[in-house]
Amino acid sequence: MAHWLEVPDLEARLQAVDQQPPSLELLRECVAAIVAALERDVVQKGSPPIITFLNHHGAFYNVSIHAEEYQIIYVHHAHIEFALKRTEELAWRICGYRCTPAEMRAARARAERDGFTGEILPNEYFVRVRLNRT
Repeated sequence: MAHWLEVPDLEARLQAVDQQPPSLELLRECVAAIVAALERDVVQKGSPPIITFLNHHGAFYNVSIHAEEYQIIYVHHAHIEFALKRTEELAWRICGYRCTPAEMRAARARAERDGFTGEILPNEYFVRVRLNRT
């Protein structure tokens, strides 16, 4: 089984998908590609307008599309509603990964620059930079 940070072909395919508008079928394909390459256990149920994904952690992702973005109802230890525009990011999350491989490498680089040597990175290394656009 490949390690999730060492699948450049899969990573490139998923990054290219982000150039397309959100699509439930595209999301299904991306999740299936991760599942196949990394032997993840994700069950997909339903059909548009809502698809439910259940991952190996027992987390449910109920996904629909509204206003050109994914609307997600996440149910695990909490009930959280959020929206994402990036198919790649959502596919990795559904498969149980905290972020994309590129985001993890960047977080690890920030942690290394700060002298952090632990295995599990604190949340602060995953905070995204938000740009205010006028």
